[in-house]
Amino acid sequence: MLNSRFFDKDRSVQERWFRMKFHRNFGLQIKAVFLWRLYRKLEKEFKAKDKVINGAIEITVKECKKVNEELFPATKQFLNIGLYFLLAERDIQALKADAFAHPNETKRNIALRALLLTIYEWDMGKVTGRRMQFIYESTGLSDSSRSMVVDALKKLKKARKAIENEISEARHNTIAHREADALHQYEIISELKIMDFSIALTGLYEASDMLLKSLVKAMLEIGTTENLFNQVNYRKK
Repeated sequence: MLNSRFFDKDRSVQERWFRMKFHRNFGLQIKAVFLWRLYRKLEKEFKAKDKVINGAIEITVKECKKVNEELFPATKQFLNIGLYFLLAERDIQALKADAFAHPNETKRNIALRALLLTIYEWDMGKVTGRRMQFIYESTGLSDSSRSMVVDALKKLKKARKAIENEISEARHNTIAHREADALHQYEIISELKIMDFSIALTGLYEASDMLLKSLVKAMLEIGTTENLFNQVNYRKK
């Protein structure tokens, strides 16, 4: 119970005391409500994106199987790049809601570990590199499309590198439980917090959106009659 001396204190002191008391009594409930609302919001966003991504994957797989690699090798390689990206993009989008805001702390932690490990292992360099130069040369891809793809790949690489550096120590414990010292493993897992990676993850999601747009633009251009003829003529050189 408050005594009379409390009301003699400065108003800022009184307000701070009430905030602390309110947070102590209702902090957990407020956090739970916030997480629930955020989770619902992210799940709704994911359902819309998942439908689009799965549709894009189906189309890409169909086209990749259908294209004649001997006549249009650049198209085949670019479709492979697109599919490689889409498969990883589907995973990181699927894990986003659970990693950021699942109401259950254990599931939230597991989703975060799975998300970080997926990003850690995701390397677009495996399917780009020299292949991109061949694609640019053989298709005659416009400078604007080429620039968009290059910039997006650089941004994604930078964002992924930031996350890779932050979880290098915890990598073995993210999913596989490779650390023999169980207490050390517990401490590493328990200390993983989404807010520690929020800036890097935001950058990665922005970069992946940018890359998706650039790949779509480039693919539409590569699929034009002019660019298909460029590939055929390039083979004859």
